[in-house]
Amino acid sequence: MLRRDSHATGPPLLLLLLPRALEDFELRDRAQELLAAPGVVAVEPPHVSYRLLGNLPPAIAYGVARRQAKRMKLPGAPAAIAVFDVHQVPLAVALGQRHPGAEIWQLGRDPAEGLDSALVLDLGAASDLRGVWSRAEALGIESGRLGSERDL
Repeated sequence: MLRRDSHATGPPLLLLLLPRALEDFELRDRAQELLAAPGVVAVEPPHVSYRLLGNLPPAIAYGVARRQAKRMKLPGAPAAIAVFDVHQVPLAVALGQRHPGAEIWQLGRDPAEGLDSALVLDLGAASDLRGVWSRAEALGIESGRLGSERDL
């Protein structure tokens, strides 16, 4: 029986699953733009790299991801979970299972094929973040943008 985390309370969140520490992330500036919003939270990578976890047999990788998702203490209820690398998919799926209704967004250069994503955008190539902000605000995620900024 799959257990759902129905105890998640608080504001709707956009979780950024960082593929590496923010200081070492090639999209650091874009990630920091997103993190300036009150409804965006970064999840640092696990001690065991996503790449190493991605080399495990799928059943084991998803089992590890389910345990990681279960241990996460979040300041709100995820409405969207953003991945930047295909190796983050097991954790994103596990978080989606714990938080029904949360969307999975692919914001990296090479999206995972076959993953049902509500938003696919190469954050590094995007000229601005309007697509991300529009979708986030539609989900009730606090962007911190003023009404006049939303019309741009």
